[in-house]
Amino acid sequence: MKKKLLFILFLSSLGFSQNLPSEIYYSPDGKILYTGGQPATGFYDKSTVKNVYLNFAQANYWTLLTNNYSSETNIPATLIFDGTTLNDVGVRFRGNTSYMQIGTSQKKSFSVETDFINVDQNLLGYTNLKFNNAHQDATFMREVLYNNMARKHTPIAKANYIHLYLNNVDWGIYPNIQTVDKNFLTEWFTSNDGARFRATTGISTGGGGGPSWGDGTAGMNYISADSLSYQNYYSLKASDIAHPWQKLVDACQVLNTTNTSNLETVKAKIDVDKALWFLACENIFTDDDSYIMKGKMDYEIYYEPETDRTTPLEYDGNSTFQSSLATSSTWNPFMNVNNVNYPLLNKLLNIPEWRQRYLAHYRTILNDTFTSVNANAIIDEFNAQIATLVAADPKKLYTTAQYTSGIPALKNFVTSRRNYLLSNTEVAQVAPTISSAKYYNSSLVEYAIPVHNEVANIKAAVSSTNGINKVNLYYATGLVGNFAVVQMYDDGTHNDDIANDGVFGAQIPGYIAGTLVRYYIEAISNNASLSATYLPVGAEHDIFVYRVAQLADANGVVINEVMAQNNTGQTDEVGEFEDWVELYNNNDFEVDLSGFYLSDDPTVLNKWQFPSGTLLPANSYLIIWCDNEATDGVFHASWKLAASGESVTLSNPSLSVVDQVIFGAQTANMGYARVPNGTGDFVIQNPTFNTNNESLATIDFELDNNIKLYPNPADGFVNIDVSDDLIGKKLEIYNSLGQRIYKTEVVSSLKIETTNYSTGVYFVKCDNYTKKLIIK
Repeated sequence: MKKKLLFILFLSSLGFSQNLPSEIYYSPDGKILYTGGQPATGFYDKSTVKNVYLNFAQANYWTLLTNNYSSETNIPATLIFDGTTLNDVGVRFRGNTSYMQIGTSQKKSFSVETDFINVDQNLLGYTNLKFNNAHQDATFMREVLYNNMARKHTPIAKANYIHLYLNNVDWGIYPNIQTVDKNFLTEWFTSNDGARFRATTGISTGGGGGPSWGDGTAGMNYISADSLSYQNYYSLKASDIAHPWQKLVDACQVLNTTNTSNLETVKAKIDVDKALWFLACENIFTDDDSYIMKGKMDYEIYYEPETDRTTPLEYDGNSTFQSSLATSSTWNPFMNVNNVNYPLLNKLLNIPEWRQRYLAHYRTILNDTFTSVNANAIIDEFNAQIATLVAADPKKLYTTAQYTSGIPALKNFVTSRRNYLLSNTEVAQVAPTISSAKYYNSSLVEYAIPVHNEVANIKAAVSSTNGINKVNLYYATGLVGNFAVVQMYDDGTHNDDIANDGVFGAQIPGYIAGTLVRYYIEAISNNASLSATYLPVGAEHDIFVYRVAQLADANGVVINEVMAQNNTGQTDEVGEFEDWVELYNNNDFEVDLSGFYLSDDPTVLNKWQFPSGTLLPANSYLIIWCDNEATDGVFHASWKLAASGESVTLSNPSLSVVDQVIFGAQTANMGYARVPNGTGDFVIQNPTFNTNNESLATIDFELDNNIKLYPNPADGFVNIDVSDDLIGKKLEIYNSLGQRIYKTEVVSSLKIETTNYSTGVYFVKCDNYTKKLIIK
C-alpha cells in the first residue's frame, strides 16, 4: 500500500506540467523547448511495416472507385490494422499526376476517411489517411525520407510504409503519409482554430491547363484588396475564425508592399523564421513540387490566431531527392530569389539580416541533417525494411532492378548536392560559435529560476575566427509569438564576467510568477557578409526556457543544510541511512509550517506537504528525511535527493517560494550547509545534523509486470513492453522536473532511442502505471 500511495503522489505532481502539442517537448534537463525532431510513433512509426487490409462489400468496387475519381466520392469499406477493425471507412482514389500518368496500372494512390459514416471513428487518433503509390519514384523512398529528415526543422507530415491488401489481395507496399489537416495542426501548433489554405493552379486559361508556374497568383502574391480575387488561386481547407480570407489578404499585402525598412510590420503578419526554415528545407532537398520551384500549389498556408501571423506549410514531398534530374543537384541556394512572383523568396531573402538568418538555418540543416552519414543510415534502414516487399510487390510501377539501382543513386545525390552547396560562396562563410547561453537570477546564481518580477541575467560564450560584430539576446513570453531583442556586451559591466573574455551579458526583464520565458542567442560575425549563427541552433522553434517562480515574504525559516548522499552518517527512525534536508527558524518566535511544501522540483512545488500541526520553535531545527518512505514517519518526503545536483524549494500553502537552494554535485557523507548558520552562503563541509553549522533521488516503485523496461539502466536505447490491456493507451515519459519529453500511443512493444537524454532519472507512465527509468 505504501508504494501505491507514492504512485498517486508522483502522478498528481505531473498534473502541473503544461500540456504541450505532441511535437513540442522539453529537453531531458528541462532547459530547452524543442519543436519537431522526435521519431514518429503509433500509426507512423518508421521502425516497422504493418499490414493494412481494405475489404469492400461491393464486387465491383474497382469500377466504383474509378467512376468516383473526378467527384472524389468515397465508397465504404472495412479497414483492419494491427488487430483493430474499423467499419464503414470511406475510400477513394487520390492524386493528380500520380493517377493520370500511370496508364492502366492498378497501383493507385488511396485516400481513406475513417469518419466517413461514424464521425467519432479514428485510427489511433487519425481520421484522414493517405497511401501513396510512389509515382516517379522507383525507390519508394523520396517522400518518406524527406519527411523524416526535415521534421527536425519545419512542420511536415509523418511518413512510413504500410503493406496494403484489397479484399485480401496483395496490393504491395505504399508510403503512408500523414494528412495535413486539423489533427496535424494540433501536433505542431497550440490549437487548430486558425485558417488553412491550399494554393492551387487556378482557373484554366482555356489552352489545356491552368496558369503557368510562378505566375504571381498563388505564391502569397498581393493580387488586390478584394478577397474574392484570391479564391481563384487558393482553397480554404478549414477555418474556425471570422473573415479568414481577409487574413490571407492582409498577410499578402504586408509581405508584398511593406517597405524593407519596416521589418516589424512584416513580422507582425508573417512568421518569418518559420518561413525561412521552410524555404531552406525545400531548396536543400530539391523539392520539385514546391513553393521555391513553382511559386504556387503543393504548399499550404496556415493563419495562426494566437499570434495573428501566417506561415507556409509543406504539403507534398514526393518530388524531392531528384537524383534523376541532372540539374537538381545544382539548384542555387537562392533560386528564384530575384523573381518578384515568389515574394517569400524575393522579399524575405533580399533583406540582409533575414538572408543571413536563412543561411544560418541552411548551414544547420547541412551540418545536422543533410549529411551522407545521416541520410545513408536512414536509407539503409528503409532498404532493410522494404527491399523484399518491393521485389514481391505485384502492382509496383517500376522494376526491382530500378529500385535496386535507385538506392545508391539516392545516396550519391545527397553527397553531390551537399558538396555543391558547401562550395557556394555565401554558404561557405564562417559564422561565430556560441558554446553556452545560461540564465542566472539577480544574484548571479547559475540556473536559479527568477522569481516574481526578478530580472534574469543571460551569459553567452561566443568565439569567432572572423571577429564579432554583435551578439543579440532574443526573448519572449508564452509559448508562441514574436521575440524582443537586446544587444549583449562583453565589457565587464553587463554581468558578463570580465571584459573581452568572450562572455557576453544582457538581461531579460522581470515577469509575474508563472510566466514562461523563451530566449535564444544570435551572434554575428565581423566579416563582410555579417554571417549569423544561433543557439539553440534550431531557433526559433528550439529555444531556451524557464518559468518565473513566485517568492513569498521571508518568514525567517530557511533551508539550512542538505545531505544528498548519506552512506555512513545519521540514520532515521528505522535505522536507515537516508538523505535529509534541515530547516532552521531564524526567528525568536515559533513558526507554524502546517500546509507548507518541500520539493526537489522547481516546476512542481507541491510534491510533499508538511503535516498539520508542524510547529518549529524559535532558533530551532527540523529534519526532513528525503527517502520516499512515508510509513517510516511523518517527516519523510515523497522524493529523494540527487547527489549529482538539483534544487530544494520551501513554499508556503499558496505555493509561493519561501526559500530555495540549488546545488551541484555533492560529496558522499558531506553536508551542504549555510555558514554562518541560518544566513550564510552554502559550503560543503562535515555534516552538522540538527545543530549549528558552525559547531566545528531515486524513487522506488513496486515491481509491476504491466510495464517492463529493459535494459534499465539504459544506455542508447530502452525497450518498453506493456500488458495487453494497455495496448492503445497513451504512454508518456517525464523527466525529473515533471516535464513530459515523450508521448505516443501504444500499439506494440516500443524501442526508444535515449542517446539525447541526459543521465538521470525518468518516469515512464502508461494509464495508471508508472515505472522508473534510469539513463546512464
